[in-house]
Amino acid sequence: MKDLKAWWKRLKNNRKFRCGGFSAALTAGAVALVLLLSVVADGLESRYALQVDCSFNGATTQGEITRAVLSQLKKDVTLYAVVPASGGDETLLSILNRYDAASDHVRVQQESLIKNPVLQNWYSDSAGKNSVTDDCLIVTCPDMGRTRILTANDYVEKSYNLDTGFFDSAAYCYEKSITEALLYVTQEQVPTIQILTGHREKDREETALMEETLVSANYQIKRVSLAAGDKLDPESPLMLLSPQYDFSDEELDMLMDFARAGGGFFVTVQYDDPLDLSNFNALLRSFGVEAYPGIVIAQAEDNESYYADSPMVLLPSMQETDVTRSLLSAGEKILMVTIARGFHQPAVTPDGVMLSPVLMSGDAYVRHYRDGKDITHPQEGDETGQFPVALWADKMFDNGQVSHLFIQGDITMFLDIWMEANTSSTAYLLQIMRTLQGQEPVNLDIVPKTAQRESLTLGSLTPAVIVTVMLPLLVLLGAALVLWPRRNL
Repeated sequence: MKDLKAWWKRLKNNRKFRCGGFSAALTAGAVALVLLLSVVADGLESRYALQVDCSFNGATTQGEITRAVLSQLKKDVTLYAVVPASGGDETLLSILNRYDAASDHVRVQQESLIKNPVLQNWYSDSAGKNSVTDDCLIVTCPDMGRTRILTANDYVEKSYNLDTGFFDSAAYCYEKSITEALLYVTQEQVPTIQILTGHREKDREETALMEETLVSANYQIKRVSLAAGDKLDPESPLMLLSPQYDFSDEELDMLMDFARAGGGFFVTVQYDDPLDLSNFNALLRSFGVEAYPGIVIAQAEDNESYYADSPMVLLPSMQETDVTRSLLSAGEKILMVTIARGFHQPAVTPDGVMLSPVLMSGDAYVRHYRDGKDITHPQEGDETGQFPVALWADKMFDNGQVSHLFIQGDITMFLDIWMEANTSSTAYLLQIMRTLQGQEPVNLDIVPKTAQRESLTLGSLTPAVIVTVMLPLLVLLGAALVLWPRRNL
């Protein structure tokens, strides 16, 4: 024991050991401190999402609206990030980490369809269109029994590039889509749109784009069949999308009862639809609506009223109505209808009915193409003038209820992706539904983050310059602390 104490005393008195031991202890302490700080920082980041967003557009930063929504959540919501084997969207995963940290009611869980294939059977969205696939986000609220599935298309706003002929990413809307989905699955009631089936109307495959637009705007889609005993809800507008078979007398009675209860209609007809649907036509006539059996074709000399060299592709003028007023003020007035049927004023307008043109053609003629004559030029007897190709009708009943009916002579603008990208058809559709519904869907004023990186400026370079200068200085400071005790060795 005495020998050990003597050895330790000689070692402590050794100058080289004192200086070297201090350096080693300092190095070990620094390493331990860095490791400890790393563990603590990782835990804090996971719990409180403290990571700084250094992206040029602040893609993962939450705004005040999202923070307010998260602070007011009362229902538990689970966000399943379905990640493919090749790796997920890192931006999305960073954003989800912030949602998880911001609210005790939000839980984020990464899943794989390989490990958990039953997810594909458990969840589907309200339109039945988006199934669970790799790289999607499932937002679900068990208490409300409501689910929204988001895909990569929900996070990107695209614009059509006329030079390349392709769609370019214009902005990222991760925050808007996810926050609106949270509200959609947790709110007590959501606006619903009914689509009538059973008369060979446009089917789900044909209306996929329109339904996707409505679901993305946080409407709930419900298909109903009167023949199957489904009941109509007067609080939810009913879509009649170009029926090819007529309604039965019982179905007509149910539709009229729906109208008397204040239900609203969204109706489309096509140029080649059957003309002899007596009960369908009776429903329209009860609102003062009568359609021409032919096609509205623009006069060749009125070249601003049709697209390119196609007089049957009309560029109608939007009239000022309750439906269109906000669109006109926002400059959303470019629309296109193709091979459209027009409407005319009935000889006698039913009591309590008020008709308003929504879209008007330019100088045109109505060609009754079924007579076998040339349709590229007006024929003798063809009616000429300017024709409504979309109408709005208000009908007041004796019980004080008012029913609204919107009808358009072409549905193509709502089903065509090119028109969606290059015209105001989406804004037009949503405004029609808002007016019919009388209730706003979930639509938060969250500004998408630009996808275009701005040019570098002196101000934007400042953080990089600071980091570039400070790192070498910190290294020099650490070296000085280590080497200073050894200065006399």
